[in-house]
Amino acid sequence: MTGIIAYAAIAYLAVQFGVVLANLITWPVLKRRGNHSDSTVSVLIPARNEAQNIGNLLDDLRIAKDNVIEILVYDDDSSDETADIIKAKSIEDSRIRYMKGDGPLAGWLGKNHACHELALAATGNYFLFLDADVRVDAELMADSIGFAEEHRLDLLSIFPVQEMKSLGEWLTVPLMNKILVGNLPLILIRETKWKDIAAANGQFMLFRSEIYGRHRFHEMVREERAEDIRIIKMMKMFGHRAQTLLSGGQVRCRMYRGYDDALNGFAKNVNAFFGNNWLMLILYVMLTTLGPFAVWSVFSVWAMLIYLAVLISTRIMISVLSRQDWLMNILLMPLQQATLAILSAKAAWQQISGKMEWKGRKV
Repeated sequence: MTGIIAYAAIAYLAVQFGVVLANLITWPVLKRRGNHSDSTVSVLIPARNEAQNIGNLLDDLRIAKDNVIEILVYDDDSSDETADIIKAKSIEDSRIRYMKGDGPLAGWLGKNHACHELALAATGNYFLFLDADVRVDAELMADSIGFAEEHRLDLLSIFPVQEMKSLGEWLTVPLMNKILVGNLPLILIRETKWKDIAAANGQFMLFRSEIYGRHRFHEMVREERAEDIRIIKMMKMFGHRAQTLLSGGQVRCRMYRGYDDALNGFAKNVNAFFGNNWLMLILYVMLTTLGPFAVWSVFSVWAMLIYLAVLISTRIMISVLSRQDWLMNILLMPLQQATLAILSAKAAWQQISGKMEWKGRKV
């Protein structure tokens, strides 16, 4: 059994190295463009108990003058000062509009319902869905719309640069990019029609409004926790062009604040990265956790050193693509791997028990 794990771990690492190298060569990072489009954008923000974040994002968006014709914020029955902040910002900028929600309808998850209501009220050529905890810079609209129009995309999704300010965040948040960049050549999302070669991030999803209005995607995935991944697969299934990129710094995010917060957040959708296939997730965790020990047990010291060199090189490349501190990720590799095992077990328990909550709601 140990030998099987060792050979499988080596084979997987070789494939992963090739995938990451392909991503490094093709560089799927949103580039700075400088040129501006005449297309109009409706920025659509679902918000639930986002008092500590929403003001910062709205201040960022107020400087986006060229394309943004409206900034619609759906207050999803918040119990904090979210509504007061949105209303105050709407006085400072007439494009900001407060939309009051009383919670999702039966059969809907809260975020999907909020996004659906936002889209019904939007009027731009593009619909840009942003999570309330992201930050954006002044060139985001020009860079993202320019890329979408150059490649005739119906959907552009971007993984923000992740800001991490605690050890707990460093142990958890980099796992998302590690799984994404290490298992999927991102250029193939656009260049292939196979729907399973797809990934997206609901923190930033830019739709051509004509296509979104035709399908009303959030209504179609009303009960999906990982609605972003499901939507981009549907886009490809319907024959629409989609692409997912990494941020070049235009959009960034501090997703979670601390270890427990991040564990709970990732546990609710980690399996979606593997097509909701628990066997694939288990195999991934097993190979990446037990693989080094199996290689050490079966092969020579030199083989182990080569394995570690390739593993570390792969992690450095992922860090560079993700704009993360590569040295920090190398030092924390064992603890990050342990965290992956913990959050996967937590996700499995939540699935079995049906006890999964986020922001005070069962999901």
